[in-house]
Amino acid sequence: MNYIGVIREGVTTVNHSWQLVIVHILSAILSFISFFLIVGIPISIAFVMFGLDLTEILRLKDLMEVFRSSLGLLKKYFAMAIVIITSLLFYFTLIFTIWLFTIAGSAGTLGKLITHEAEKFTSKIFFGEGKRLFIPLFGFSALVGIILMVFAFLLGILGGGISSIVEIAKSQEAVLALFLGIFFSAITFITGIFLIVVILALTIYGVAHIVFNKISPLTAFKQTIKYLYRNPSSIGFYSILLLASTLTIFIVFLLGSPIVLIPFFGPLLSPLYQLVSTLIQAYINLVMIASAFIFYYKTGYTQPAVAACDGQTEVGGVSEGAGTSQQPAAEPAQVPEKTDESQQKQS
Repeated sequence: MNYIGVIREGVTTVNHSWQLVIVHILSAILSFISFFLIVGIPISIAFVMFGLDLTEILRLKDLMEVFRSSLGLLKKYFAMAIVIITSLLFYFTLIFTIWLFTIAGSAGTLGKLITHEAEKFTSKIFFGEGKRLFIPLFGFSALVGIILMVFAFLLGILGGGISSIVEIAKSQEAVLALFLGIFFSAITFITGIFLIVVILALTIYGVAHIVFNKISPLTAFKQTIKYLYRNPSSIGFYSILLLASTLTIFIVFLLGSPIVLIPFFGPLLSPLYQLVSTLIQAYINLVMIASAFIFYYKTGYTQPAVAACDGQTEVGGVSEGAGTSQQPAAEPAQVPEKTDESQQKQS
């Protein structure tokens, strides 16, 4: 399959729904504002109410004294700690909800554009798809999160075992220990990168399964694993998308960094640069999602089965030919009558 052609189709799809970029920007702005409303203001009020003075910690000399003093302050200002923890938990819950609803609405909208169920972005489609896909995507993200934690735990055990082997080798020969350290570090790094790419590919193609097939998270998880096994090129295509997007965002960051260093105008242009870079990142992320969806749509998606019964094809619960079944039966009944009349005239 032509990867460049798929990416071009992804760009075209996003261009037809450019309003999604604005939605992602508004979501980021809402997340930024909510931090001050949910976290900043309650903590500021709590600081005033409880009279907490952080300069006490800054005046301490060593780390252990800071730690002991922090524990003392925690006991003294326990209510303050409760306020901070509650505010942060509520903030992260709100941010996750906004982010997941935005992804759900965007994915559903792109899916309808790819399947030609819609021609352009509308707020009705976005909010409708967000409501429909929110719970399935939440369950699927929870499954992927569990898998990610399991792999992280296994990599931690692997790293601990490698460290033990290297320490044993150091007692024998320093050169061997150096070789084993470099070798096992490279193996661990490559394995970690491969697992991260596979898990990210599992995530985006799993979302595509849910969007197009309207199935449960567990079913989507199983079908996505089978899809990746049958189509290893899907992992390669996603790797290309991930590498291209990372390089593009990195280049944008490098080009925009000197703006901050401009005397006098730098602080004024910095907010504008942040807005432009956020727009570019949102656009690139949407192109990644749309391209991956199109790749899955062409390689793994199958249309719903068409039921056939007694020579009639049933589409959408309506049997084709049902409205015309009486007309063909009436025409053969008239043919013998016309034939008899013609024979009588000839006789």
